[in-house]
Amino acid sequence: MGQSRPAEPVQLDRSAPRAVFAELLAGVLNRVSRQPSPMAIAYLVELLEERVFENPSGLGAERTLAEALLNAQRDCGAERIRRMRGLGDHALFVSGFLADSLLGGAVDADYYQQIGCSAYADVVSGLRGQGEAGNWARLYRELEERFGDFAEILAEVGDRTRSERPRNLLGVYDRYLRSGSARDRDLLLRAGYMPPDRSGLRWWQ
Repeated sequence: MGQSRPAEPVQLDRSAPRAVFAELLAGVLNRVSRQPSPMAIAYLVELLEERVFENPSGLGAERTLAEALLNAQRDCGAERIRRMRGLGDHALFVSGFLADSLLGGAVDADYYQQIGCSAYADVVSGLRGQGEAGNWARLYRELEERFGDFAEILAEVGDRTRSERPRNLLGVYDRYLRSGSARDRDLLLRAGYMPPDRSGLRWWQ
């Protein structure tokens, strides 16, 4: 069985992370049919730079997404917008760049997507409530509506920074059966496994 050769891992340069992430993201976007807006692309690069090198957790004092969401909902005005944005960013980064860390965990990427979409939708409402219905509101609406797409893009960026194969291939396989993710199919192929055609599996799903 032929195997696709994994790309060489990229060495992240801490002195110029923005340029490195911009290049990685551009490479992934070459294979994406529906391109994000320029503002969304810039946002994803900034998110990668901030989370990878500065604040990977992003949750502050809270230990769970549910706790962070509950606390953010108790705030109002600019503080609520700030906290909801941070929560959405955290959910997007973890379910994307750190997607494999969720395999076999208590919660999955779908849970992170639900929380992230809710947070970004709340940001949009907050901005419009303050009379800011321009570019920023459109950006966060795009992040909400295309959360799954952007998580997949960030996951591929993460793949290009790591050389090891997934530690939980069974988890990747199960996720592939549920989502049909092109990235998961590629991970299985690179690990030496031929995933089934999902079209033939719909009868039992």
